[in-house]
Amino acid sequence: MAEKDLFKEDFKYYKRKQPQPNLCNVIDFDTDHQKDLFLLNKPFSGVLGKTACELCEKLGLRDHTTWEQYLLKDISGFIFLRNPFLVTGQKMWIQRCLQIYPRKPSITNLDLHYKNIDDIWSMPNNEKTNYLSKLCWVTLGYHHNWDTKVYDPKHKSYFPPCLKELAQHIALCLGFNRYEPEAAILNFYNLKSSLGIHNDHSEDDYDAPILSFSFGQTGIFLIGTQNKVDKPLAMFLKSGDIIVMSGLCRLAYHAVPRIIVEDTSCRYDDSEADEMWSSGREYMKRARINISVRQVYKAKR
Repeated sequence: MAEKDLFKEDFKYYKRKQPQPNLCNVIDFDTDHQKDLFLLNKPFSGVLGKTACELCEKLGLRDHTTWEQYLLKDISGFIFLRNPFLVTGQKMWIQRCLQIYPRKPSITNLDLHYKNIDDIWSMPNNEKTNYLSKLCWVTLGYHHNWDTKVYDPKHKSYFPPCLKELAQHIALCLGFNRYEPEAAILNFYNLKSSLGIHNDHSEDDYDAPILSFSFGQTGIFLIGTQNKVDKPLAMFLKSGDIIVMSGLCRLAYHAVPRIIVEDTSCRYDDSEADEMWSSGREYMKRARINISVRQVYKAKR
């Protein structure tokens, strides 16, 4: 008799519309609810010194010595970094995700259906709204092939230096000294979206971590093991939260079955008058953005 796929069962449970799932077992890092049962807090020592703190400010981050890092007891290599961003920092990165990263030479899902779609934010409001509602993903650097699940070394474009610097700095603060960001996937979720059960096996170097950034509405994230018969843990990913998958967790199955509507604007909205940000603010009321940064190939020694 085949073993039950407990991951699939939980995915369906949290995705279902009626009856609504009970969220009492979802870990919430903003409260003490559930987290003491599963997690260990590892404080930062501040060994990077003053220079790193100045870099934090440049990148829109709080001083790295104040970050809250949680390690799962039962899943080795998984790190949860509770929102290390300043309010102005989140706003800055959200604006880049919406206004800069979808532009050429990046590749988006819109390229499959439209020609000459570049600067969505300069379009009239009705066109802007139409295209934003259809924007699902953007790839940067080495482009992930969604059909073959592999990277083509020749299929590569510009990787934003600012995003590379952010990922490398966070990786360094977490102890990954030789991390080389080479590819990123941006996913844009509406309130009905989900991310199916999968593991990330397309990269050559499984020793290098994946850094995943969440902005906007809250997602329910499921993280399991390399075997779907094992029951996953569920946790809230709120705006600004970062997860890192490394070591044994690097090939673990994970998913986002549900997006939850919450007022998360206090995390990224500084209320400054800005016509461009006004459109972004409205978009983020009904959207979640995820950036996953990857090192594709083994670092050169």
